[in-house]
Amino acid sequence: MPPRTPAFVLLLMVAAGVAGGAGCGRAEQQQQAGEKRTDGGAAVTLAPKGKVLEAAENESPAASAPTRAGAAAAGPARIEIPAGKLVAGSTPGDKGRDPALEPALLDVELGGFAVDRYLYPNDPAQAPLTGVTRARASELCQQAGGRLCTELEWERACKGPEGTPYAGGAAWDPACAKAPASCASGFGVVGMGAALREWTASDVAPIENLQPKAVAVRGATASASGVDHRCARRTAVDPTVSGDDIGFRCCHGAPNAASIPSPQWQQTFRRAEIGPQQVAELLASVPQLRDLGGEISFFKEPDDVNVVLSRGRTRLSPNGTPAVQPEASAPPNTTLTTSPLLWNPVPGEEVLVVTGKSDDDSFIVAFLRLPGDRYRIASSLLLKGEPGPIALGFNGYVRRRLSWATCWDCRGEAGNVSYRDDNRVVITQK
Repeated sequence: MPPRTPAFVLLLMVAAGVAGGAGCGRAEQQQQAGEKRTDGGAAVTLAPKGKVLEAAENESPAASAPTRAGAAAAGPARIEIPAGKLVAGSTPGDKGRDPALEPALLDVELGGFAVDRYLYPNDPAQAPLTGVTRARASELCQQAGGRLCTELEWERACKGPEGTPYAGGAAWDPACAKAPASCASGFGVVGMGAALREWTASDVAPIENLQPKAVAVRGATASASGVDHRCARRTAVDPTVSGDDIGFRCCHGAPNAASIPSPQWQQTFRRAEIGPQQVAELLASVPQLRDLGGEISFFKEPDDVNVVLSRGRTRLSPNGTPAVQPEASAPPNTTLTTSPLLWNPVPGEEVLVVTGKSDDDSFIVAFLRLPGDRYRIASSLLLKGEPGPIALGFNGYVRRRLSWATCWDCRGEAGNVSYRDDNRVVITQK
């Protein structure tokens, strides 16, 4: 068999699809945490609904800036928040989202409560009190006739009646960091997420080998990046610290018992039951992929896996002539497949990885899975003029990476699908 010529590859920048591997440190810890969870088990049947969401990087800028409050002294000192539904957390793939901490669009019913308009001492003429522990903040709220807000109460007060991503609107207004008292949420609560982090009465449940039990802190400092000012932003903090960047505000009335559960490690890779027509419908709703053309089909298993392996046997010798190598095989603990995979790189994140072909082109596409079996494009790689087959190589002990190849262990015709430390999925070619 003659040596193969590397295919012309077009990388579609539908997400963070730039060259580069996953980071170290935290990534390695997360890989090790899943070692006792191996491959196998029942396949997951998928039934996609609705159009695929655009990647956050390709979304149009928010149409309007946040609504800012008037003078700092305007409005009552205590805001009544009516009972209602809160969609807590954020959409998988949102910029700045940590899937281990922020739930994926969690519907929560909350009872009515009241919240102080300003941070403690709830007096616009005084600077917010900082430098106290969570326990001391709770004591001070009790002395003032209230209590610390739960984190879901804080998030509802921040998102307002319209459920906006930032306090007061769809986009972050940097002016709020400089003048927090001039920015209010849709309910009229001032300075939420603007210039200080805030203690809450809620705890962050532990995640094995990743997140110890801690206190849920909301908001962001004035110098934080724009996405950190989102109402859904959640950090885990030791309750005994007393930083000068952490304040608090008090709530009143019976506390809401609802809480945010922490996601846990799942099996790293599971087979996904999804048909070519369903994948075609997903691709058709992605602007960058809707013109792929032709009928979408999957590669055959195990026949096409064997084709990918056999191609790796023919290499060029030092004098430029073809030379047959020993039978190629996957590395230990690695499984090769052409079937769709549902991937759990970190707690709280599921990624559907699919390979297939359309006429003379083949592709690899990664979708983030959302609640309700909705999907968001994460990254894609289109191999123009390369009919495949493409095989995926996965190891249940390696959390944040899987391989792809049209020719196993052949330079230029293989690469990785990686989950980076910034929670972005990238598909790269070696």
